[in-house]
Amino acid sequence: MTKTESERCIDLDLGFTVGLGMPFDETVEWAASEGFDFVEVLLDGPYARERIADRRESMRTTLTDTGVDLIVHLPFAVDPGSPFTPVREGIVDELIAGMELAATLDAENVVFHPSSDAWDLGWSEAECREFVPRSLDELVPAAHEHGLTPCLENIVSSYYDVTTFPELLERYPDASMTFDTSHALLAGMDESGMAEFCRDHADRIDHLHLVDTRTGDEHLPVGMGRIDFTTVFDGLAAASWSGTATLEVGTEDYDTIALGKRHVEKVNRTI
Repeated sequence: MTKTESERCIDLDLGFTVGLGMPFDETVEWAASEGFDFVEVLLDGPYARERIADRRESMRTTLTDTGVDLIVHLPFAVDPGSPFTPVREGIVDELIAGMELAATLDAENVVFHPSSDAWDLGWSEAECREFVPRSLDELVPAAHEHGLTPCLENIVSSYYDVTTFPELLERYPDASMTFDTSHALLAGMDESGMAEFCRDHADRIDHLHLVDTRTGDEHLPVGMGRIDFTTVFDGLAAASWSGTATLEVGTEDYDTIALGKRHVEKVNRTI
């Protein structure tokens, strides 16, 4: 029996990153007009927690009025895996404060990097791999305490790329994953490997970063690089996956973002 189109398609809510130069109200209103389900905001630069703390009510009103949901990405230009305890504790405090802000904005998922910038000449790999969990031991339960799903993201550098990520999933059964396609490719995983990973860990992946690339981590919209998203989506569909997916793009051009959305929808129709 041939499956219907609705049975083949992945059930995903689609959003995009709010560029640092994009005005929030205008961007959210445009997202609603284009049929996006949510926007993802990085708490850094103009959207750093302390800079938007007094705007939370107006931001929440805009989200409510437009029916657009929110996902929060905590700052990644910090080092939760620092070997220096006071530094690590300060970063954990900041990330938890970001979770508090995310909760007041009615976000459901919070994305953060399980990374360490510890000097590899001064610390052994075994030591560096343990610095990250010292923060995660606090961050994962803190997310749940604030009513958020902690979505740890596979990264390219540091000690927890996609090849070693199952170790974190096993160690933190209450944590979920953000699967980043570009980061996976740059860590040496091809599209068939991504499909297999997504099939095997579909029950732990709550969020996707759909990022296309040609060379490095370019943050291109889907369809503008060399990643075969049809193969990746086949893996997700095989596991009947559903969740949220962000076009994590390095552009603030609305037309380009909309084009990426159309490419995702086309891929989803053809799997």
